[in-house]
Amino acid sequence: MKSQQTSSQLFDFKNLDKTSIFTIAIIFIILYLWHLGLYPLINPDEGRYAEIPREMLANKNFITPYLNGVEYFEKPALQYWITAFFMYIFGENEFAVRLFPALCALGGIYLTGYLATKMFNRQTGFLASIIIGSSFLYLIIGSLNILDMAISFFITLSMVSYYQFSTTLKSKYLYIFYASMAFGTLTKGLISIVLTIAIIFCYCLLTKNLKLLLKSISLIGILIFLVICVPWFYLVCKDNPDFFYFFFIHEHFLRYLTKVHDRYQPFYFFIPCIILGIFPWTGFFISSFLSKSPKRTWYKFITNPHRHKYIYLCLWFSIIFVFYSMSDSKLVPYIVPCLMPMAILISRHLNHISYQTTKIKIALFINAFISLLIIVALIVTAIKSDFISLDEFIFSGSFIILVLFISNLIIFISWYKYKNFSQIIAIYAISAILFSFSLQPVITQVSQHRTGKEIAQVVNTLKTKDTLIISYKDYLQDLPFYTKSRIAIYDYLGELEFGSKHDSGQGWFFNKEEFLSTWQQNPHAILIVPQKYKQECLAELNDENAIIYFETNKYLIITHN
Repeated sequence: MKSQQTSSQLFDFKNLDKTSIFTIAIIFIILYLWHLGLYPLINPDEGRYAEIPREMLANKNFITPYLNGVEYFEKPALQYWITAFFMYIFGENEFAVRLFPALCALGGIYLTGYLATKMFNRQTGFLASIIIGSSFLYLIIGSLNILDMAISFFITLSMVSYYQFSTTLKSKYLYIFYASMAFGTLTKGLISIVLTIAIIFCYCLLTKNLKLLLKSISLIGILIFLVICVPWFYLVCKDNPDFFYFFFIHEHFLRYLTKVHDRYQPFYFFIPCIILGIFPWTGFFISSFLSKSPKRTWYKFITNPHRHKYIYLCLWFSIIFVFYSMSDSKLVPYIVPCLMPMAILISRHLNHISYQTTKIKIALFINAFISLLIIVALIVTAIKSDFISLDEFIFSGSFIILVLFISNLIIFISWYKYKNFSQIIAIYAISAILFSFSLQPVITQVSQHRTGKEIAQVVNTLKTKDTLIISYKDYLQDLPFYTKSRIAIYDYLGELEFGSKHDSGQGWFFNKEEFLSTWQQNPHAILIVPQKYKQECLAELNDENAIIYFETNKYLIITHN
């Protein structure tokens, strides 16, 4: 009886003062911001999404996005604008280009806690914030300069504001809903509209509340959406007549319905992403589905006064999950918007699991098993992969292993000795935050193997105003960012193919004859070559004056003697 009383006190927010909440907030602010400038850009995505806003600042053209000097229409411009603003304030560095996604991650943590509080109570909201903020995938994506955290934030803002509208019918929440959809559209396109409308439509249908759906149609809201979205789309289409087809047809419908981007992941691709993505809270999520009596569980659900809230959260998760699972184009970050409703559902589950010994044991063993898998995966990677050396593994991976091992050991001892669920959740919260901090050295090591910063720094020591940098059958996305120079490319197009066909690409994409001629006629040329093309390149140049000036295990720099 004493343990049960202690367990209930864990979730009594009257015992949680403002200092405790403020402390957790500061911990997350530090967790998401302190490391942003400590490691180089990770190619390809970070290099790309850093270079586009840099070129916006350099060219003072904030309408047409350019990547390495050619038009780049795969994504809208909102994150480019905000990143350019931060570059203007803090300089053209890694901290500035990662700041917006990190702020969006912090905003998502707040919104998740806010919605859980409004739906249920403050205890659920507080724990939901801790769960989402310390989740493996959420932290990783919030630490990178990619678009997925921003679109996740705006989808979350859409869902939170619509829920508030559905419960209060106050117009201000509906206007925020339309505005957040508009900002989401300016971040990553129509997906912001498609997903939120699908969730809301299914919710109104399942809850038999079609009146709410009709009340959601607001002329003022539509006007707000159009005022935010239309100006940029109109201006970019006006300046670039081929934008409409490429952006809306190629990058939306063909990307979703075909394998135009050469991604062949199976339908179940996102299942392990979810399992690892919400770690170390996965066990509690899985245990929430377990029941000795499915019929009784279903009866309790349909008679539960909160069932509409659960329907809202489950639809939010499942529609996004199924939508991306059906797509022919799958990437791990796409699934991030699913983590917010998961965090709330897990938090709510933790309010009712404290007396269910079997479910607790299952959750603990699931989390321990996933921890073991992570440890084994890290060790195997260190031993067999040339991606990371043993010294690097000892430096970056040992702390993760230590945190996982010790936290699971303490959790099992605490449970079997005291049977105190409040202690278990407290230990999980602390270990989850420590696990999150322990990821930073790993991110740093990964970045060292997927960046062109070292090559760029050497190029900068050689570069003059007459220097032409040529990339051989490859394109390092961050090379233009770090060298502040446009890169000529031989025998490679990739995602620059669309822009290369425009006037802006003329004279910058070489065939073999143009490449050899340019090399021979330009004594200041610098050639960047992947190691796998080393012998092929030297044979092609057939130039005794060509020397290997600098070399790493992935790239080499060739100059004239």
